[in-house]
Amino acid sequence: MMKFTTNLGPLFGLSCLLMALMLSPGKKAHGQLGDLGDLLEGGEYNAQLLFQEYLKPFANGFGAGINTGWVDRAKTHGVLGFHVKLNLSAAMVPDAHQSFNIDELGLSTLQVLQGGPETPTFSGSSSGAASLGYYSQEGRELARFDMPPGTGFSYIMTPMVQAGLGLPKNTDVMVRFIPPFKFLDYGEIYLYGLGVKHELNQWFPGGALLPVTFSVMAGYTAFGTSADLNARPVDFNAENDMDPDGLGGPGSDTWDDQELVFSTNAYTVNFIVGKSLPIISVYGGVGFEGSTTNVRVDGDFPYYTPDMQDGEFKRRLNALSDPIDFSLDGANNIRALAGLRISLPLITFNVDYTLADYSMVSVGLGVSLR
Repeated sequence: MMKFTTNLGPLFGLSCLLMALMLSPGKKAHGQLGDLGDLLEGGEYNAQLLFQEYLKPFANGFGAGINTGWVDRAKTHGVLGFHVKLNLSAAMVPDAHQSFNIDELGLSTLQVLQGGPETPTFSGSSSGAASLGYYSQEGRELARFDMPPGTGFSYIMTPMVQAGLGLPKNTDVMVRFIPPFKFLDYGEIYLYGLGVKHELNQWFPGGALLPVTFSVMAGYTAFGTSADLNARPVDFNAENDMDPDGLGGPGSDTWDDQELVFSTNAYTVNFIVGKSLPIISVYGGVGFEGSTTNVRVDGDFPYYTPDMQDGEFKRRLNALSDPIDFSLDGANNIRALAGLRISLPLITFNVDYTLADYSMVSVGLGVSLR
């Protein structure tokens, strides 16, 4: 037991570091997410459409990533055998999800002012983002904002620590767990999951004599994080802009406590076949998976509407409260995987490739006994 604890500490620490780097490559990812509050200047309806398209690869990538890495061979542990490993997956964002066409969203009143109509998603180019705005019927500008650029990185990285324990009847139970921790300006980051793998050969007549091992596994994983937003009234002028509700300008505490919250729930079921040798094991399989990511924006956000006072045009400052709450289903459904594991005394290393809409490469390093 002491050996297990000793090996888990460094893996957990490294996983937390990788999670932090994944969410902030040079703080770039945090910058992209933090700028999303500006989209609400175009109104709640428009913002929801823009949020969905911009964040689609972020949601799909995490949904795919946390469904990988469950297995590194078809065979299960012996009773009370165990493994502890660090797993890192990279979901490849398809070209079609690295940008989107603003004109195809059916936005209300908003129009492209500069660049576009193609603009990057979260995983798209770090340049070339469009500028949007809208005007009153009198042609007065009410809002103007820039779409956030992409990170310029077309992979979604997902690190995690996993442990497994062998039970009777050739069954493994597996857990994934990163306790909540806070990094930079993000809120708490958490990940946990539960999986089970069961050998099927024991149920086949003569199954013990088969040259390969057949097994089935199922797993569930949940992931969540958040990012602070910083949307403020643009060009607020107390003399020329109406503020009947006393919301206040950029320095007002009305606009504090803005937050973008993510939560992803994912599941997968796979049929695995493999051959285990003393040093090298090969495995492959097919299965299906699903994931749902909820995106919620909490807090008050500034939004201008036109108003006339004594025949003079005015902008009226309003607040959108908790304006965004929607869910995105993951892109992957059917998956096929193939992998290789190298086993040394106590130490194991594996790499596998998953073919799906969001294809993935996954590598694992850890300790294993029996």
